[in-house]
Amino acid sequence: MNQHTKKQHFVSQFYLRNFANPIFSKNLCVYDLQEKCWQRRTTKGVGWSSYIFSMIEMDGQWTDAFDQFINENVENPAAPALKKLALREQLSEGDKKAVALFVAATIVRSPEMSRTVLGQHLESLSTESLAELEHIVRIWCQWVDRPYDSNAYAEFLKPSSFGAIWINSQHWAQRILGWEWQVCTTSRDKPFIASDWPVFAQRGHGMSMVSFPVSSEVALVFIDGGKLNEERDHAHEVTAINCQTLSRALKFVVACQESFPGDQFLRDHRIVT
Repeated sequence: MNQHTKKQHFVSQFYLRNFANPIFSKNLCVYDLQEKCWQRRTTKGVGWSSYIFSMIEMDGQWTDAFDQFINENVENPAAPALKKLALREQLSEGDKKAVALFVAATIVRSPEMSRTVLGQHLESLSTESLAELEHIVRIWCQWVDRPYDSNAYAEFLKPSSFGAIWINSQHWAQRILGWEWQVCTTSRDKPFIASDWPVFAQRGHGMSMVSFPVSSEVALVFIDGGKLNEERDHAHEVTAINCQTLSRALKFVVACQESFPGDQFLRDHRIVT
């Protein structure tokens, strides 16, 4: 039987350590958005889902090949580059490429993104195409000895989904590399936060913008078609970026402490799916 991992992280553990206390440790301060309370957890305990990046091969065995591929081609190159940023060190061109690809992969490999894309794809199919797909999925389930249930379509389409994640990650990375990069900083007593979906993207009025918290003290803002106001109020900058991060959060928020700029919005946070 092929070796496979049940708990697979869609939010990288090395990334979560940037928001730990002390920094780079495994000790996290996590706000559970369902339970509405703060909890102490480790990096292994959040940002994962069962078999999310594993798929069933035609012999009926699970394979972690895609999870390993992302680890080798996205996470391993990005880890030292993001640590440099967290320590406010200069990035090389190679570092920037690694960061851009990591941010892009974080955008597209969230469970919510995968569910949304799958749902939209199935809804776009004609009645005839959907019936043909159902027939194929039923045959596949029999072949790999798996039940035909509510997860069957998602499991059958995983090879295509994984390909789409990789293609879209590369596409987003190339776009981000061509945009203006702004590094925003704060102090540890007024920290940035992360979440289960920490990348915020927005487009309008001829400008595209992506914000990405790097650590408790550093965040990146990528801009196309404009630039940040040099005379902006830096005192409210951290609150604005934290609110952007919080707006995408579905399950949890991570911070180095229980108080942060914008924490007053936690109580009224509404999970939008």
